[in-house]
Amino acid sequence: MGLIQRGKIYHIDMVVNGQRIRKSTETSDKNLAENILSKIRTQIVEGKYFPKPPGERKLFCEMMERFIEEHQRDLSKNSKIAYGSALKHLLPVFAETPLIKITPGKIMTFQQKRLKEDAAPATISIEIALMSKAFNTAIKWGWLDTNPCSKIEKLKINNKRVRYFKEGEAEKLYAVLPQWLKAIVTIARFTGLRISNILGLTWDDVNMFSKTIIIGKTKNGEPLGLPMTNTVYETFKSLSKVRRINTSFIFAGQNGKPVSQSKVGKHFRKARKTAGIENFRFHDLRHDFCSNLVQRGVDLYTVAALAGHKDIKTTQRYAHLSPEKLRKDIAVLDEPMTQNSHNGKTKQISNNPSN
Repeated sequence: MGLIQRGKIYHIDMVVNGQRIRKSTETSDKNLAENILSKIRTQIVEGKYFPKPPGERKLFCEMMERFIEEHQRDLSKNSKIAYGSALKHLLPVFAETPLIKITPGKIMTFQQKRLKEDAAPATISIEIALMSKAFNTAIKWGWLDTNPCSKIEKLKINNKRVRYFKEGEAEKLYAVLPQWLKAIVTIARFTGLRISNILGLTWDDVNMFSKTIIIGKTKNGEPLGLPMTNTVYETFKSLSKVRRINTSFIFAGQNGKPVSQSKVGKHFRKARKTAGIENFRFHDLRHDFCSNLVQRGVDLYTVAALAGHKDIKTTQRYAHLSPEKLRKDIAVLDEPMTQNSHNGKTKQISNNPSN
């Protein structure tokens, strides 16, 4: 191969050392195009020709469009929602940037920007992970040689964080929440479901007769059947009266698609700040759910089942919130203890130091 004509413009199409070079001559003049081709061949022979990687011309938005197109059939419903949410933050920053110009420094700047926006480290990690996966795929396409995300240090995620509503905070938040968001927050508070599961809910997932919510696949990969509280039942009942006919999603926008996580996060943060509540993220509604159950005497294994925790260690972070159980357990020290005496008879010992 040498020159090929596409439309009126001549393009160079050749293989050099196993690498295919495709380059526009940017001219419709065949003689000029042949001269350009001849010059490149001479540079190749002299070892002076270094073809620029396609990544210099490809934009971030082009990479993501192709990546999503190739992978969307293999994505779960929740993964599609998570990817969509991540792209809402990545595209405004990187969309028109050539891949070759996306450096580790620019990615770190994005990371810090998201932290200042009060985004959770886990959320930012998902965004960077999506970016990294796309870059690795682009390397396989031959668009790039390296992945700039590989040099980014992962954010520390505090999986032991426990933050729940203090007295009066829930009331303050509800007072300033937009009406559409109140239902989402209520479902989160009284089910403990993650935001991706909530926004992915369809009316087929909600059985109003048996008062049960069925999640086909949770974060740990397992299905979850969750009984409704009266509060949750009444919330769904109200929503069913105004359900959209163009979608099966319970929480959908005008276009029938699920409300985005970024939109929920943005308005939740705004309401939280207006209410004067500090250090409280949407995911903390899940902590509030688990914390309330433990504080009301529900055992950890039941809490784990309701929250969909695969490992009981995850639930044990809430153990200290059950003071009544601890009080009952330690009360045994107020009862007489027994020990064996030297003559084999049992001797009763009082625990009261005043005796």
